[in-house]
Amino acid sequence: MKRGNVLTTDISPGALSASDVLRVSGMAQIARDGRQGPCGLRFDHVGLLVFPASVEAALEGLPVLRTLPSVVVKDRLARRYGLTGFEVTIAHIDVGHGRSLELFLATGCPEEVADDERLHGRETHLAFEAPAGDLGVLEKLRADGFLPDGGGFNPDEGTTGRSVFYFRGDGDRLEIVVDGTAPAELEQHLGGGHERRRMLEMLTGAWTTQALRTAAELGIADRLYDGDLTLDELAQAIGAPADRVGRLVRYLRHLGVVEGTSGGRITLTSLGATLARDSSLSLHGVALLYGGLFYRSFGELPGTVRSTTSGFELAYGSAPFDFLETDAGQAEVFRRAMSDQCRDVFDAIARRLDLTGVGTVTDIGGGSGALLGRILDVAPHTRGVLFDTPATVTAARAELAARYGTRISTVGGDLFTQVPAGDLLILSRILHDWDDEECARILSRCREAVPAGARLAVVERLLPDEPGQRSLATAWDVHMMVNNVGGQERTLDGYRRLMLAAGFSLMSQSGLPLEVHLLEAIAV
Repeated sequence: MKRGNVLTTDISPGALSASDVLRVSGMAQIARDGRQGPCGLRFDHVGLLVFPASVEAALEGLPVLRTLPSVVVKDRLARRYGLTGFEVTIAHIDVGHGRSLELFLATGCPEEVADDERLHGRETHLAFEAPAGDLGVLEKLRADGFLPDGGGFNPDEGTTGRSVFYFRGDGDRLEIVVDGTAPAELEQHLGGGHERRRMLEMLTGAWTTQALRTAAELGIADRLYDGDLTLDELAQAIGAPADRVGRLVRYLRHLGVVEGTSGGRITLTSLGATLARDSSLSLHGVALLYGGLFYRSFGELPGTVRSTTSGFELAYGSAPFDFLETDAGQAEVFRRAMSDQCRDVFDAIARRLDLTGVGTVTDIGGGSGALLGRILDVAPHTRGVLFDTPATVTAARAELAARYGTRISTVGGDLFTQVPAGDLLILSRILHDWDDEECARILSRCREAVPAGARLAVVERLLPDEPGQRSLATAWDVHMMVNNVGGQERTLDGYRRLMLAAGFSLMSQSGLPLEVHLLEAIAV
């Protein structure tokens, strides 16, 4: 690194991931150029969270002004992910012109946490310095629509410590810093007076779901994925009145799904692209399912909690899989949603599994064979067996045979009765569909099918060990209560006990995208 600029070549090789290196270089340039502050406040620095192998290696040879332990960002990460046993160090890097790049160097974090933070940039910010005793800028930012986004007091900053106030709005995250303590302002900023607004935002979450479903269902995301359009062009393309489309687009812009261009055109953001059918990261089917079939069943949550009947049965009069067998249209939406939701998870599984010496991979309840196909793609020495209901494998057979020929075979049957053998058995998002008794039956059939030493891979979300820890699995556990019969998410120990009782010993656990986990076991 050279003073006044940060070049990617100046960072020690291997000290940071390639994506973090590019992020550091880009933010250092922003720090060097500076920014206009609200209410004329002085630009102080830019902040960026990175995930080095070690702090020492990441900072080697850089013009470090000072380092100190993080309080605010470390606490935010701990609460956001339920993390323990990690550290965050603050390092101020001189970029010239009296400006600095503030790096938050987090070590000991799981890779899925690092990937999630890089994707969303929740700690990336522009910082401006306010004079002590004059914090009227905080109220002005709130009046201008900026939402409080955390803050705190770091006693290790400077001689008197520093109070920080984070705001988010219009795509930017701002930090207002002031020397010394500001307890009254911090109390108001961190919660006082904002609970009602936060609760209103949560209560209108149903509106968000339906707006996103509409963007997918009416083809708004698809049209914009093909190119920017004016409001009139978009309205004409989807066959809807321009004034009503404009009101929805304004809300979608608020959600970060679309943006406006200087030429008056509407453009799809990278977030919004996930609602387009043709996107490699598409969640189009998920939007239709969660905003449609499952939206109605979730309305029966009170009855679900009061009884032993699922919300789906209360809403539709039959169990989910029975219902889908009678409604081909909804069954197709369900299959598409499951495929969309799992595509990056499946890619990660195929890369993560050690397939050395594995001749046959058997995917139990493998649906369309999407996961099995990815495994065969990366391991040309293997053959695959797709096992599911007779109707499911019949629908998948022709396409799989065209792609893989004799390398793949399909077997229809009942996983509670008998499953095919294999060197590696896979249960991807299967066990969470069933209660403990049914899971024991499934795992017992798996153990009966293989000799000692065979491997089992289970793919599931994991409930956190501590109830207060944040996790997608917590929401999905309620989802399984509503939209399944006996389904539930479990902790790692819960799956370990089920496996051991059936004759499998859990050997390893690793994180995958979207807080999914790969559990690998061996038959004993």
